[in-house]
Amino acid sequence: MKNNDIFNINSFLAPDVSCAPVYIWVWNDVCTKEIIDAQLHEMQNLGIRAFYILPEPKSFRPDSMPTNLTPDYLTDEFFVLCEYAIKQGKARGMNCWIYDEGGWPSGSACGKVTEDHPEYAVEDSRYPDLLNKKATQYFIEITHEKYASAIGEDFKNYVAAVFTDEPKASFAACNKELQNRYEEMYGESILPYIPVIEGEIAPTEETVKILQQWYDLCSHVFCENYLLPCKKWANEKGIAFTGHLDVDHSPAGCVNGGCNFNLMRALRCFDIPGVDFIWRQVYPENRVSHKDDFNAYNGFFPRYASSAAAHNSTRFALSEIFGVAGAGVSYDIMRYTVGYGAVRGINIFNPFNFPLGRSGQLLAQELPVFTENQPFCRYLSHFNRYTESLSYISALGERVYDTALYYPVSDFQGRLNAEKLSKEFDTLGRILENMLVDFDIADDDVLQKAAISEDGYMCIGSAKYKHIIIPQGAFIPEATKIVLEDFVKRGGCVSHTLSDLTPAVKADGCGLRAMHRKCENGDLFILFRETGACGDYSIHLPSSNGYLLDLTNGELQHIETENGILRICLAVGETAVVLLTDEVLQAEKQNCFKDAFKIASDFTFRKETELVCGENGFDTVMHSENAAPVHLGDWSSLVGSAFSGSGVYETSFVLPPEKTGKQGELHAGDVRFAASVYLNGQPLGVAFAPPYKFKIPAGVLCENNTLKIVVTNTSANWYVHTDYFKKWKTEELSQYFDGEVEYAKDFCAGGLYGPVTLYTE
Repeated sequence: MKNNDIFNINSFLAPDVSCAPVYIWVWNDVCTKEIIDAQLHEMQNLGIRAFYILPEPKSFRPDSMPTNLTPDYLTDEFFVLCEYAIKQGKARGMNCWIYDEGGWPSGSACGKVTEDHPEYAVEDSRYPDLLNKKATQYFIEITHEKYASAIGEDFKNYVAAVFTDEPKASFAACNKELQNRYEEMYGESILPYIPVIEGEIAPTEETVKILQQWYDLCSHVFCENYLLPCKKWANEKGIAFTGHLDVDHSPAGCVNGGCNFNLMRALRCFDIPGVDFIWRQVYPENRVSHKDDFNAYNGFFPRYASSAAAHNSTRFALSEIFGVAGAGVSYDIMRYTVGYGAVRGINIFNPFNFPLGRSGQLLAQELPVFTENQPFCRYLSHFNRYTESLSYISALGERVYDTALYYPVSDFQGRLNAEKLSKEFDTLGRILENMLVDFDIADDDVLQKAAISEDGYMCIGSAKYKHIIIPQGAFIPEATKIVLEDFVKRGGCVSHTLSDLTPAVKADGCGLRAMHRKCENGDLFILFRETGACGDYSIHLPSSNGYLLDLTNGELQHIETENGILRICLAVGETAVVLLTDEVLQAEKQNCFKDAFKIASDFTFRKETELVCGENGFDTVMHSENAAPVHLGDWSSLVGSAFSGSGVYETSFVLPPEKTGKQGELHAGDVRFAASVYLNGQPLGVAFAPPYKFKIPAGVLCENNTLKIVVTNTSANWYVHTDYFKKWKTEELSQYFDGEVEYAKDFCAGGLYGPVTLYTE
């Protein structure tokens, strides 16, 4: 993504391809040049402008998620097809990355590293010891270098980045280099403490320091021997190094499953640091049936990546999204997900999955899928354009904030107080967000290396902190204490409490999150409604010179304030963007249509398209049946509970003569889950998420009117009610499938619920 410091209306309306969501093209089946051509054409039809290929070889998970990738991963024939796909994509104006693994986690080349070099393996595992630099060097040699060789001398002109996915160092790894370095640093052997490290003995006050020292060393070695060599390779090729670590949504995940030992240190090894919400960690709490660490967790963890970017003096941070969230992912949820990330500094989105194979048991793997034969994907290009505009805005200029939340990594490493400090850290971050305070996460490394200005600012990369918030009871190393004391002497604030903090914007109302960005020609405020019911906010702005930017259609409206207060109404998951500037831009007049006319509920309904599945996979069936009267609401009584597809609602209504020809707005009410509207044969547009509102231009309304609303639901209904997969055993489908079906049950619906209301001048 390009650095942008000046808001440009043309860039907002038509963002550069570097702003496009980067879709994961899963190669899991027989691949040919003809299939590649067809699927690249399909991507373009869906508005997909960026991708990377994620190979899933037969040997990836043969017993839990069997695939049929042909030609096989890492063969010459495989790289010939990769080269063809990337160069054909580039010829179509697409942004192309490479993925460094066959499946995941990265680092093993799907077992090839340890197959060729058993000495690199961790115990009896196929996974290599990523604390061993030789293992990393061999991994790069048989993966990265093969891609570079296949693509040729103009590599950087075809490839923009390389993605590494959840690499981890095993807790069982205790190689000779580590043992020697530990003994050199601390004057004693680590071997007597191996039972504590491996969890066979509980940590005690006496072993906390040992664990802190050990995991801090492991963290350094993981960065030195895996992440930084991967970054060095990418940068020498002229491309960016990006990706994410595992269990990055949990405060203590760095030592509790994530196996990177210090998440912030690891993320700063990336040119584009990332986080992962491929489950439902980020979901509206009132839209799910239960809540846990992978379901409506809704923490502030995207800030790990955006903070690392700021520490590196960059502004780009990534999130992998959707992945195994199930077939019930609606555009409402998709919009919520990207808005949730963007207001916390994420500006590159990586959706999963556009699959190569689409038949048999492959249809049960890694849901949702984004393909043309899914009726719901008729609106995917609209979502992609929305996300591009949001990505452009959320990377524009620099964030305006002065607060950092201390990352108590020593407590996570020492284990004894990890749970307590995790809760305290998490609570403080959530309170800061409720206060509309934008903040970073800062660890000992950056604090100890920071420059402290005479006016009391801690300067780290592009970040400047006036306030450092310390979780109560956190262990702070002596070197960090010395820096913090100097910071306070110069006017900085270090506190366990949350007083004297500056919100990104002052707002009346609950459930809002906010970010302030400053560019050369104005100030941007990104406002995201995260929780609560849909409703109004009063936003206190420092100026009334500016515009509201519509991410859906690109329109600009002049701001209209009362005593400096902007009143806006946001649906849950909706993002509003305010641009304050003295520049004069072409803008629409903000109309307020108050004269309501409820359109009678005597609609007719007919099926239009339906998702079906046969021997060769998904297909879309077109229906031509006659329309029948219908009551608004769930359409299952008409089409059956398993129906996933589109239906057409039609009605007619008469208006008083004085209303004809006037401008107006149609509100479709509650829609499950996306709609296209036609009034008197003229399209009014598409709405893929609430509020389902459609502008009516002057001259369209007549005395006698016809209204058509085409509603499309998700694939959830089909997946929940089909018996298609009963012919396969669980181990022939996917370890994710049962959970994804459970997720889909939360969104098993379809239809126009209304009420449908017309508002005119």
